[in-house]
Amino acid sequence: MKRIVAVWLVAALCVALVGGAVLAEGQDDMPVELELDAPALSDAPETDDAGMDLDLDIAPLDGLQPEPVEAPVSNDPGDGEDVSNKIVVKKYITYEIAGGQATAITADRSLTEANIMDEVNGYPVTAIAPNAFQGFTKLWTVTVPDSVTEIGEAAFDSCTALVSVTLPESLETIGPRAFANCTKLSHFELPEGLSEISEGMFENCQMMWKITLPSTLRVIGENAFNKCLSLKEFTLPQGLREIHESAFELCESMIRVTIPGSVAEIGDKAFKDCRALRNLTLSSGLTTIGNSAFRDCDSIRKVALPSTLEEISPFAFAYCEDLKTVTIPANVETVSYGAFFHCGDLEQVSLKSGVAAIGDFAFAQCKKLLKAEIPQSVTEMGQDVFTVGKASAIDENDMVQLSAPLSQPAKLQIYGRPDTEASDYADRYGIPFVIQKIVATSVTIAEGKSATLYVGHPMQLTAIQKPANAETKVKWTSSSSAVAVSSSGLVTPKRAGKAVITARTENGKKATITIKVIDAKSVKIDQGKSATLKVGQTLQLTATVSPAQVTSKLTWSSGSKKIATVSSTGLVKAVKKGNVTITVKTGNGKKAKIKIKVTN
Repeated sequence: MKRIVAVWLVAALCVALVGGAVLAEGQDDMPVELELDAPALSDAPETDDAGMDLDLDIAPLDGLQPEPVEAPVSNDPGDGEDVSNKIVVKKYITYEIAGGQATAITADRSLTEANIMDEVNGYPVTAIAPNAFQGFTKLWTVTVPDSVTEIGEAAFDSCTALVSVTLPESLETIGPRAFANCTKLSHFELPEGLSEISEGMFENCQMMWKITLPSTLRVIGENAFNKCLSLKEFTLPQGLREIHESAFELCESMIRVTIPGSVAEIGDKAFKDCRALRNLTLSSGLTTIGNSAFRDCDSIRKVALPSTLEEISPFAFAYCEDLKTVTIPANVETVSYGAFFHCGDLEQVSLKSGVAAIGDFAFAQCKKLLKAEIPQSVTEMGQDVFTVGKASAIDENDMVQLSAPLSQPAKLQIYGRPDTEASDYADRYGIPFVIQKIVATSVTIAEGKSATLYVGHPMQLTAIQKPANAETKVKWTSSSSAVAVSSSGLVTPKRAGKAVITARTENGKKATITIKVIDAKSVKIDQGKSATLKVGQTLQLTATVSPAQVTSKLTWSSGSKKIATVSSTGLVKAVKKGNVTITVKTGNGKKAKIKIKVTN
């Protein structure tokens, strides 16, 4: 009897498997949602009536199950059951239950929509296994539930029909190459909370034109967006710390990028061959630009290197053909081998005092170079720093090759100080040398940032340049006519008000001081409000201006010169009998009066 029951169980299992396979194959044509939950086999051996053991070895039928079942299928483990390595197939997706949680491990390869379940048989689905959907060429949409925290390596690699992915904010980790070679993905939004884009995550996603990056992002891994040929729109978040090798290499459509100040190092080849890149912003905080980091970015016209920069690696800006000018900041110790090799439109190079060395071929093949400013801090210059050849190349060993005849840029002049490495190099290679002034690196005003002056009391300002032997001239200007300043820095306060006085060196360094001017607030005549004089008598009037520090020009006037006159110094002379008012006025119009009675 037991043998008969066992046979019926085997038959039932085969029917279930065949039905599931048929429905799976026809899912594109039939809107049927299949849930395949095979019954669990008993662990107890089966025996026949005679007590003989029955060994049930059921061979799977080719093509009749979505994926190989690796362990006994558990439909609904009982409470307290130790669930370990149980396989469950639901809606064409296979899950493995282990350690109290489930992982999506594979699916029917004809699947077009992957809606990952949030739980299976009461166990939360927390992960998508490495390679789980790799190469599923019919899969076009994926939805990942909130329960999932991890997507494994290459989980959706080479899903060439994939166009839509919805990820939860619970996601903590996405493995290397998880979405690599998904060539139809056009846009992607990564959830907040994710801190790393791992190695090759979106490599060769050729149609992706937009990516939304989370504010929590800290690391962009090696080759993360390599060969994303259509990528245009993205903003690197503040707080990003690392951009690794080839992260955006061959992103040919990228037009602009701003590297936030939280990034200290840009990896080797990070933006190599981004040929449409025109607007590049490097923020203060950056210290290192890696080997070939912007090589072949031939649309960049200008780049401001931040003062925090310390290292420009070999070929960092090689073949940036549209670059016009470049200024190397003082903290850069060495301009490395071939750093600006073959920047065909480069016209001017300026190295700040502090740079110590220029490597071989650093500016070679820059045929349009007109001016190179080299400070006396440069004590080492390599071979062929500016040399131009008939043809040039970078060989497979990253070595510059120039073919004869060799020459120097036709209009190049080197600017520097005599008896320096720069002058020796110019002499050695036959380049015209121009003695350059020692220019100010900074300027300050000795009298400070602000001062208060009273009308009538000028002040001499002094500009202090660094270095002390700077030969640059200083120009003084005032922001208001209330305060005049001479070419030597003499400030003359004219009336009440404020003005900003600027000292600017001829090479653009500047310092400012704010001048506040106080004028007369009142005036009084010391002799009082009235006086009596006889015809022919005189009276010397004096006036006191407040505040006392103001020296104001005083103007005296008489109401009737026929009765009494007054001089410019306030001397009153009685002319004939009568009454007259004498007035004194300050430069800013404050007045005081005295009444004079003239008698016989």
